[in-house]
Amino acid sequence: MRTGLPRATPLAALLAVLAVLAGTGACDSPSPAPPVESAGRDTSAPATASPSASSVSGPVVVGPAPADLHDVDWARVPVPGTFCDVPGLVRFGGEPETRATSTVWGTVRVSRGKHVLYGDTDGDGRDEAAVYVGCRDTVTMNAQITSAYVVYAHQGDNLAALGTITPRRKAGPYPTMVVGADFEPGRIVVQEKWWRTNDPHCCPSGDATTVWSRVGDRLTAGTTRVTS
Repeated sequence: MRTGLPRATPLAALLAVLAVLAGTGACDSPSPAPPVESAGRDTSAPATASPSASSVSGPVVVGPAPADLHDVDWARVPVPGTFCDVPGLVRFGGEPETRATSTVWGTVRVSRGKHVLYGDTDGDGRDEAAVYVGCRDTVTMNAQITSAYVVYAHQGDNLAALGTITPRRKAGPYPTMVVGADFEPGRIVVQEKWWRTNDPHCCPSGDATTVWSRVGDRLTAGTTRVTS
């Protein structure tokens, strides 16, 4: 099976995530990003960016596709914003980060990763792609709200977002991060890092794995297994 660029190992992906956190003063342990309260919204429990419907919904066409997804200019490809409760598609215009309006968090900073993961899950000999995206608040400027992988594939001659893979482990004082993904026949195995209660903001010590199954053009999360 053709894998294209080398897959990111969980350690390499985690180091990249921690570098971003360190660059934004992560070890200062900021308070979680404050949500925007809307009428009729229950605010009795802490607000978190929950997995969106796009995690398991059908594909969203975002434009034409080359024969090989390795040739895509990912800096110009929009991402579905529902992983951070942003309606519609988020467009970067060639930049690594842009601002958008979340229905839960207000104005947010949506970013995309530089390194794209590739692999073939449906056995057609053509790689799919997973693009890392993150969502941060604009109040503390270093509070990570959520992270995700947007999975793209061919749909005819078009490029389509099959779905958004979000962290599934719900524990700890900070949002769990996705830090790696391995493409396998019929599934994508995703590594997650999560914070225990006494972990500093810079250094999550928990590990978890979730297997996302692909059936047709749908991605569905399986049971999350805590590995440490």
